[in-house]
Amino acid sequence: MVDSGSQILSYFTNRIQEAKDQQLKELDLSVPFNTHPNDKLDHIPDAVFELTQLEKLNLRNNNLTEIPETITRLTNLTQLDLRNNNLTEIPETITRLINLTQLYLSYNGLTEIPETITRLTNLTQLYLSDNNLSEIPETITQLTNLTQLYLSY
Repeated sequence: MVDSGSQILSYFTNRIQEAKDQQLKELDLSVPFNTHPNDKLDHIPDAVFELTQLEKLNLRNNNLTEIPETITRLTNLTQLDLRNNNLTEIPETITRLINLTQLYLSYNGLTEIPETITRLTNLTQLYLSDNNLSEIPETITQLTNLTQLYLSY
């Protein structure tokens, strides 16, 4: 939720502060599917990247178009949910989150999977359904811990 001055509305601010105060390992900044576009995040608040204890980050159903490099500060992340955003590419920065086991990227506008995805050697689940993919790289077979790969639609 962002107003015209790019100020994060209290809903998100309160959740982030709670995660900081209580040293939570999980942060949910998702919004209901039918939420008005003006009430969704169009960027990840900088305060999130200070929560280095996070293991799970849910950003589902927002208006994110990119993932900043500062996400690499979240080295303990095992689960990252970016479903139903406006991402058109898988950023290089995500491939540095080597502890990820679950990556949710369904319902975006992805057109390709970068070869660098193979750096996520701990990945067990990769969700890429409902994107604009026409092929997947053969190197995806190098993800030897991958047990679930979703590519429908």
